[in-house]
Amino acid sequence: MLASEYTEEARIVADDMAGESSGVVKRTGAHGPIAEHSGERNVAKAADRESEDTNETPHLDNAADSDMESDEELELNRMISNIGFGRYQRRVLALCGLGWTADNAWMQCTACILPRVQRHYGVSNSKIGLMSSSMFLGLMCGALVWGPVSDRFGRLIPYKWTLVVSATFGLLASASPSFPFLCVCLFGLGSGVGGNMPVDGAIFLEFIPREKRHLLTMLSVFFSVGSVVTSAVALALLPPFSCPDAGTCDVSTQNNGWRYLLVTMSLLTIVMVVLRNGWFRLYETPKFLLQNKRRADVVMVLKKVATFNGKKQARDAQQSPILDGAESDEAHAWLEWPETDADCASQRTDAGRVPHGWMRSAMRRVHEAANIKSHVKLLRPLFAPGLRRTTILVWAIWGIVAMGFTMFNVFLPKLLETHAPPSPGHSTQIAVYRDSLIYAISGVPGSLLGAWLVDTRLGRIYSMVLATSISGVALIGFAFAAKAHISALTVVASSVFGLTSTLMFAVIYAYTPEVFRPAVRGTACGMASAVGRVVGIVAPLVTGLLLEISTSVPLYVSVALLWMAAGCMFMLPIETRDIAA
Repeated sequence: MLASEYTEEARIVADDMAGESSGVVKRTGAHGPIAEHSGERNVAKAADRESEDTNETPHLDNAADSDMESDEELELNRMISNIGFGRYQRRVLALCGLGWTADNAWMQCTACILPRVQRHYGVSNSKIGLMSSSMFLGLMCGALVWGPVSDRFGRLIPYKWTLVVSATFGLLASASPSFPFLCVCLFGLGSGVGGNMPVDGAIFLEFIPREKRHLLTMLSVFFSVGSVVTSAVALALLPPFSCPDAGTCDVSTQNNGWRYLLVTMSLLTIVMVVLRNGWFRLYETPKFLLQNKRRADVVMVLKKVATFNGKKQARDAQQSPILDGAESDEAHAWLEWPETDADCASQRTDAGRVPHGWMRSAMRRVHEAANIKSHVKLLRPLFAPGLRRTTILVWAIWGIVAMGFTMFNVFLPKLLETHAPPSPGHSTQIAVYRDSLIYAISGVPGSLLGAWLVDTRLGRIYSMVLATSISGVALIGFAFAAKAHISALTVVASSVFGLTSTLMFAVIYAYTPEVFRPAVRGTACGMASAVGRVVGIVAPLVTGLLLEISTSVPLYVSVALLWMAAGCMFMLPIETRDIAA
């Protein structure tokens, strides 16, 4: 049953027919069995469960409670469902997917060049983690900045500029004269790419119908593709342009493969910028416009999306009795789409006032961006009584999973080299980057599996729990195989981990924007991403210290962390499978 059918009158009938619901997810926890049905009722029950734990009444600001949705939001969901999933949504999926591709591509790039940079600058195991930590520090700052910016000023600003920042600092990093300078450039690179996942995920989610929200996990396919692309380029560039496995070499002339890899990834990022900003102009999301009371703009965007899809639902949007009522002068509000002749004529009549209005608007935006208190206020709804537990658990999951995953993923090439027997030439490097490529490719089916699994009876929560638990088991197998120097079993174990960890992240990335309403979605997702990035700063440093003890210790710590995260996932009170976003 579609969320758009749940008007006040239909809700009464739906309650009587609850037993006939075809999409029922049974959950049993410490507070007894919970039946979560299709539509908004499952959120209301979960919110009641959470309020019982806190002995408080759910607050009106509960960002997950769909029963508190306004008539405007329900009407907007209905119109988006009527428009359906067409050509426009497919392009949004592809272009937002490029942002996710860049995110993981650059993280994988950092992992691939780490051993080569370590030899180039003679950095010890205990300090080489600073390189990855700098990247994650930038990712954290990017998530903290771009998420709130998207909630206050619109989704389009981060969408347009994050990859520009990433490509710029990537090129600077390739010319690094020293290890500290490289770390600074990686911080700048991360500050750009760090905004892609929270913002791009929100953009895609806010343009698709509720019944197609499982496709949000498809963005993780692009995430996995980023790792595959980087691993393939690394296999082609690093072994032939790096110092041999044994013996001496002139690093200034024989060890520049890592620089070539950085240049190549920067050029690929520039191509992504051109595609996102030149090939297809994205409109501002209708849910952001509605949250900012720009109802006329909502209707205009929906009309243009429907027209682009080749459908006739634009008339339905124009005749909406709830969204109708915007004044005529509001109907010409500025939007990111090609102007019609009528629009251009309207702009020409006010040509004398445009420069002054533009400067005043720009100054106002700068002032608002510098207002820290206003940014902090965005966090208050996330800790309303009915949502507090969900917020804390989601952020904890992001942090714990990031710690466990990063301790393995960032150091995978180094772990493989450490356990590989010495050999002449570049044969060890070729084997290491070949195994890294296999590991990256194994993650692609995980995203596809996640897109199917989240709509089964397991739902989002139990899919996360299952994938995370198996990931821990795979790491145990990798630790034993690496210690016994069984290369075939090492590849199998790492591939299983690549599959299940990608599945785990696919569901986490889908669940997080779904559980928060549009008004705070960018901030909530940005903060969750920032928590993961903060932990990512610490993880390489901790791993570097643990490697001084034994190469197996970080692996077992990762297992413990992943299973701890699975426990947090099990305690989540809200299943989002059938909730309108």
